[in-house]
Amino acid sequence: MSDHILDKVAEAISLRLREGELSEGSVPSSLTGTDFVNAELKSPQRCPQCSGQLQRKEKDESEQVFRTQCTGRYGEAHEETVSFEEWRFFDLRWELVMQRVAKGIDRSLEMVEPQSLPSSVHGVTEDGLRISIIGGRNPKREATKVYIHALRENQPTLLLVPEEEIDSYLEMQSLFTTGSLVYTVPLSMLGEDSEYLEGPVEAMEQIQGLEKELARNLDEESHKVVGRIHSNPRYMLTELNHMRLLRTNKELPQSSGTRLEEVGYAALSTLTPTYPDAGGEDDRGDELPDLVFKITDVAPDPDDKYATVGGVVDTKSGDDAEFGSEETEGKHTEYLSRGRRHLDVEYISHVFIVNEIDGKKDIEFFDKMDEYYKANENLVIWYVVALAMLLEMALTANLRNELQLIGGDFQKVFYPFFVTDAFKQTSVNGITREVGQQTEDGPGKVQKAYNEAYKERPKLHVITTDVVEERIRTFAESQGEVENNLAEYFREPSLLYEGY
Repeated sequence: MSDHILDKVAEAISLRLREGELSEGSVPSSLTGTDFVNAELKSPQRCPQCSGQLQRKEKDESEQVFRTQCTGRYGEAHEETVSFEEWRFFDLRWELVMQRVAKGIDRSLEMVEPQSLPSSVHGVTEDGLRISIIGGRNPKREATKVYIHALRENQPTLLLVPEEEIDSYLEMQSLFTTGSLVYTVPLSMLGEDSEYLEGPVEAMEQIQGLEKELARNLDEESHKVVGRIHSNPRYMLTELNHMRLLRTNKELPQSSGTRLEEVGYAALSTLTPTYPDAGGEDDRGDELPDLVFKITDVAPDPDDKYATVGGVVDTKSGDDAEFGSEETEGKHTEYLSRGRRHLDVEYISHVFIVNEIDGKKDIEFFDKMDEYYKANENLVIWYVVALAMLLEMALTANLRNELQLIGGDFQKVFYPFFVTDAFKQTSVNGITREVGQQTEDGPGKVQKAYNEAYKERPKLHVITTDVVEERIRTFAESQGEVENNLAEYFREPSLLYEGY
């Protein structure tokens, strides 16, 4: 739901950072007389007409005017009468303004950094999120300062920019490779539906919190290296984190999903072998999935418990995945049929990458497709931000190495997401996405109904940031196979004598 007051606060901030002091006519009427603005009456220091030096100045409270007499810049002295209204200027009470901005994303403000006014203002929330609002004559220069600060301090940052479009800022972010450390939003969207701010900001903080937790297990010298490396996870992370906002902000054509296809391919190919030219049509005119991937040779695997997995991927770049309009028999059944014939794997995952899911559309689509899935097939729906979280772990070299030392192969982290038997054995099996209104007393009726429906469909896997976070956390806490093997190596010296 749009927040009218927050809309007006955003408008006043934009004017203040662009114009400096605000006149009475430029302050949104809904803010006049509120605690957000502070009025100050200033008296003329020079002639209001010719800017000449003043000989006399009188303040008339009864008529609410200033009367001035000047020496005249060109030899002709004259008198002027100007109203108080013309000399009443307004500034924003930045502490209250930033508190309101923080409240708009369900955060509590801890402090304000006003020293960078008039071109920008910054605040820090109690949970460590930095909120940076930029403007002035050169907002791009101010954005550069924000990126540098975020990287230097390793601080998650919400950047609010004056322009309506953010694409040029994302290009700048790619140069600094801030990844998921900075989330950029037009200032004008501050009063819009909070889901476009709260969700991505929460995902950003989850990623950073998880990385810090894993980094604490490293030795002191390695931890320093992680601090330098972890914010350099390539431009595709910036794209993934902003994909939904770009679509909502109409910077991506509604009819085009190419951008998510390309970024999705780049992301998945970082994790596992991926076929790059799947999308489009084949020689017969049949539709092909956007991406195809395989998970093979998971090692070590002494008990032969890791099956080979093939994935056929469809990307949904719309604001909400429109599963209701998806063809099942024909388009998606053909995807599966081709996978069975050509992928040469033991397990097939039918995969979607989405920004958001409307209501229980995932359940409805699964029910339509379920009759076509064989015993070794399933439906896996990835949220874009969840894929970004997994990708960040993969691209942060020290953290990936730490996970590989625990489990022997990074593919073991995400393998269960695509194989139902393995998924059921993990601690993430019961985690569901939020549906409907949440209550203070726990899940509402809609959420409870969804949870029950999801539980009854074990071959449907919905991968959210909560799922990825829990999987990585429990994986990191488990005693790894490599660790066990090394311990056995040193415990049984007789093996050395037998020639091993």
